[in-house]
Amino acid sequence: MKRRRKKLSQTIFNIIGLVVVVSMVMGGLLLTIIPPSRPTPTPFPTRPRPTTPPATHAPLATAESTHKPTATSTPTGTPPPSATVTLTTTLTQTATPLATGTPIAGLAATLTPYSSRDAGSFTFVVCGDSRGGEAVYREILHRAEEEGAAFLVNTGDLVQSGRASEFQAFAELMSDFSLPFYPVPGNHDSPDGFLDEFVQYSGAPAAHYSFDYGLGHFVVADSHTGEISPRELDWLEADLAATDRPLKMVFLHFPPFDPDGTDHIMLRGNDPFMALMQAYGVSYVFAGHIHAYAEEIRDGVHYVITGGAGAPLYTRGHPQAFHHYVRVTVNGADVSTEVVRIEPSGP
Repeated sequence: MKRRRKKLSQTIFNIIGLVVVVSMVMGGLLLTIIPPSRPTPTPFPTRPRPTTPPATHAPLATAESTHKPTATSTPTGTPPPSATVTLTTTLTQTATPLATGTPIAGLAATLTPYSSRDAGSFTFVVCGDSRGGEAVYREILHRAEEEGAAFLVNTGDLVQSGRASEFQAFAELMSDFSLPFYPVPGNHDSPDGFLDEFVQYSGAPAAHYSFDYGLGHFVVADSHTGEISPRELDWLEADLAATDRPLKMVFLHFPPFDPDGTDHIMLRGNDPFMALMQAYGVSYVFAGHIHAYAEEIRDGVHYVITGGAGAPLYTRGHPQAFHHYVRVTVNGADVSTEVVRIEPSGP
């Protein structure tokens, strides 16, 4: 009896073992045929893209694709206010300084040094890039006064690095200059992307502004960051659309192209800017940044680069790299220009 029970127990134990082995084999086969489902991983949270740009003076990269000027369309910007500010002939705190860190893109001013349409014939002087060349620049100032120019425009880079001490020295240099003076902001005039010191000491009421003289409308545009942004183009278009003067001229620092073929030009906004000049019948565009003289007519617009007011000259690739200024003669709506060389003084 005991032997029979032992055999029965052994048989049951063997059957249980066989069942376990068969179960393991079948489970492996099922895993190879139907892989186990894995939970979908939860993605990392992402930061929402800001709906408004940060408060920095950062270049905008969409100028070419977003701005399409047409001479007959309603301007997209707001026309500048009527003339309420007049530049004085000195540079001692003529404009309220901007708060530190405040972008200047929205400022606007219209200046009228002499609100007279009767000034049918007059001359004015344009020069640029006077930084580091005080002797040359002093000679240009002297000649502008001696020739009886109506005013002087400097196309930017008044100082070396935009520090307040440099602008104070520049203001001292200009303190006895007797003519109305219209500065353009250059890349060297801003150490931080803002133009606080430029506005405080140069005599400019803002980074961009315009004024009338005789039959001419003269516009100072801001390209000191190396581009002319869509917002600046909107302001410029509104300003040009608001004037009824038959003669229009625009001044800025970075040129949209270089007649000599170098790449010292605006990085963005070139094509829409030039299209705007053509659409609104601008006669002349004066730029600096390139320390030489060059000119070219494109689409009926006369582009002049004048960057020889004292800064080190760009002799490589520029056949007319010499210190100079440009004398502009206006007779009604007719304009002629003359390049005046400044020879180095001394033996």
